[in-house]
Amino acid sequence: MSHAPTTPAAVLPRPADRRGGSGRGEAPPGRRPLLGALAALVSALIAMTAYGAGLAAFGSYPFGPSPRADNDLRHQYVPFHTHLWDLQHAAVPGDLLYNWQSGYGVGFLGDFFTYLANPFSWLVGLFPRDQSEFPVFLVSLFSIGLAAAVMTVFLGRLRPGSPWLRALMSVGYALCGWTTAEGAIVPMWMWGLVALPLLCIAADWALTGRRPLLGSLLVALCWYANFYTAAMATLAAALVLLLRLLTSTADGRTRLRVLGRAATMTATGMLLAAPAILVCALANAQAQPTDKYVVSVATPARTYLAMFLPGSIASPSAPNVFTGSLVLLLVLALPFQSRVPVRERVAWSVLITLTALSFVFTPTAKLWQGLALPHGAPFRESFVLSGFLAMAAWLCLARMPRPRALLGGAALLALLLAFTYDAQPVGGHALTGSLAGGAAVTALLLLYARGLRRPARAAVAGLLAVTVLAGATYCVYGLTDLLDPAKRGPARAQTMTQLGLNTRQALGPRDRWPDARTDPGPGVFVTNNDAMLLGTQGGSYYSSYITRETAGALAGLGLGEAMGGRHLWPVRDPVLQALLGIGTTLDVIGTDGVRVRETPAVPLVAVRPPGSDRAYGAPADSVWARRQAALGARVYEVPVLGAQDPRRGLRLSPDPADAGAAGTPGNTFTARCTPGARAFLYAPALRADVAAPGSPSEGFYGDPPQRLAPLKELGTVPADGRFTFTVHTGEDGQSLPADALGCLDVPAFEQAVRTLRETGGATVTTGGHTLTARLPHGSTGTAVVATTAPPGWTCSVDGGPARPPVSYQGLLGVPLGKDGASRIACAYRPPGLTAGLAGTGAGALALVGVGVFTRLRLRRR
Repeated sequence: MSHAPTTPAAVLPRPADRRGGSGRGEAPPGRRPLLGALAALVSALIAMTAYGAGLAAFGSYPFGPSPRADNDLRHQYVPFHTHLWDLQHAAVPGDLLYNWQSGYGVGFLGDFFTYLANPFSWLVGLFPRDQSEFPVFLVSLFSIGLAAAVMTVFLGRLRPGSPWLRALMSVGYALCGWTTAEGAIVPMWMWGLVALPLLCIAADWALTGRRPLLGSLLVALCWYANFYTAAMATLAAALVLLLRLLTSTADGRTRLRVLGRAATMTATGMLLAAPAILVCALANAQAQPTDKYVVSVATPARTYLAMFLPGSIASPSAPNVFTGSLVLLLVLALPFQSRVPVRERVAWSVLITLTALSFVFTPTAKLWQGLALPHGAPFRESFVLSGFLAMAAWLCLARMPRPRALLGGAALLALLLAFTYDAQPVGGHALTGSLAGGAAVTALLLLYARGLRRPARAAVAGLLAVTVLAGATYCVYGLTDLLDPAKRGPARAQTMTQLGLNTRQALGPRDRWPDARTDPGPGVFVTNNDAMLLGTQGGSYYSSYITRETAGALAGLGLGEAMGGRHLWPVRDPVLQALLGIGTTLDVIGTDGVRVRETPAVPLVAVRPPGSDRAYGAPADSVWARRQAALGARVYEVPVLGAQDPRRGLRLSPDPADAGAAGTPGNTFTARCTPGARAFLYAPALRADVAAPGSPSEGFYGDPPQRLAPLKELGTVPADGRFTFTVHTGEDGQSLPADALGCLDVPAFEQAVRTLRETGGATVTTGGHTLTARLPHGSTGTAVVATTAPPGWTCSVDGGPARPPVSYQGLLGVPLGKDGASRIACAYRPPGLTAGLAGTGAGALALVGVGVFTRLRLRRR
């Protein structure tokens, strides 16, 4: 790969050391690469040591009993990494394109690019499956170390100087507020911390006319590893490049050529990464919307200023931007640093100020976030400002500031402390760390600036490194203490529980896939993604990419959902279990005990005769009608509750505020059904407790559209055929649908399942993202697959052309035609993958073209 520049007019010269710089006594040029590599390694070791020591001091996982996995780390990232372990070891059906385990079958490539593309995630396969939380911790730890190392390299390209001092700037960046407060528990975001200095290095190559091929590959790596944070880092690197051009002495033509090289490098890299970008973009467009849950980015000025102090944390959220006392002092000293040109000081001060303001102004915050504010942490881009702070601090330190500049920075730091010491984000840890750290680094820098001899200067630099290590460790400790999940309620040290281990041991030998699914059911709850964590084929699934089709289809069949349809719950009743092919489930005994139970199930692929979905059910849009149509049999009685119009709901009277449910009459309803039938209630919007005589109370927690309560069993109809139940609610405005009650005829249901198994069952073979079924010879009607039909599926009949399937009462249906069929073949391809691969091909051709052009030019020279 060529390192040659283009033309002299298009290349910017490197900044040279000036008198008084921090590089006095630096190694000869031949040794500088080695020292730079050693300094990068040292920065990585300091950063990782500080992070681990802070966790260990508090006793947090993996160094103690305090839990680290909370919220999405426990419910999403650990289960997703466990699924990656299964794929690496070929332990489950499915592949990178499709996930047969979760949500009764869902696309997976978007999830992979979003949650698992950090290169360190692949380490999970080296550890025992039941300990997958530890390699997830390593993903964050190693990302911290790599970010520190790469930032050390970039700072040396930004401005020459002592590699050891710039390593300390990098530690402040790698353990910034964003990392310690939110990034480290989101392992895929941590690649963004690495991406910022990587992309700045690529931009530096564009600036100096070097390594166009490698620069494009770096861009591609960053966008593949996590496109979300890569977009933020790309914008930040572009701002740094523009600033460097504006503060240079280059002419306009040279600047334009630099921008052209940078744009070409970026475009080529993004073409190479097109599969990740397009697949995730289309998956997001097809997913359940979350506009309702957007949070505000408005932040009071005093709170925001307090967030620059090490160890600060705000509630509600504010940008987590602190970078340690050393970086903060040098940034505050920059305006007084006369050895830095005025234009440079002004430019960096303006960049930092405008970037900080852009986080709390909605239009520019949306720009950072990809044109849409998130429904979770609102300041996910904060790490870029921390990166700018580290760069500005290094520009100040690289030309060693005079004592007057350092004292000016210390005065500003004292004013900041005086203004914010009692602000909400500044707790005891933050105040102690800021006072001690600020005083220590000020004294050491003043001593270092006195022009000491080499041994004394090395000793002061060593003390400065110890101070940075201690300050970073204390910050990690303090924030771990403040954010301890145990303070919000009972918490466990690790994600996997004894109940989960027992479930795996019980269900593993009973796995019958693809003849039937194995689902632990609602009685087992370890995480929101238990199907992946426990290695089954159930419904428990929490992802940002659940499609509208999947969420809508399963909700229409009575499945419970949360988070606006982005969290699917396991099936609770026998009919939906049968429709989705669940043949094995569990009953929980006591706290950790389990008992395996076989259930009647329709085959994964079964043929429905022509017209069977139109022969059952009234009203046609009820959950009971949809289930009967999907099953092809009448199995429910649906009595009308009350005397009102069945199309209208029954208003419920709230219980008195001063009485418990047991002491109030509530809202009592009585309906007639066949004796011995099992009574179920479907009221997705209901927030109430419902109980029938002789049965335990069932809680309904509906709150549409955020949460839909599932269909639940109330009890068995007594011998007189009169089923009575009572609804207790504490809220006004609650109502019960008139057709909310359905009575299941168990013998009719079991006969319907037997009929489908005997007359319409198919022999099924599944691949990673394919399915083939041999049907009874001459089958007509519709072959129904026990999964939903989101975009991406295509199916063929008897080797004919592949066509998109239809929705058969929410399930995937393949019309067989009138002539009869004996075989179907279906394949799933994530939307956007084909176009993305074409983009990768175009990017590869562009790389080859650049390489050929560069070689020809060198030959001419």
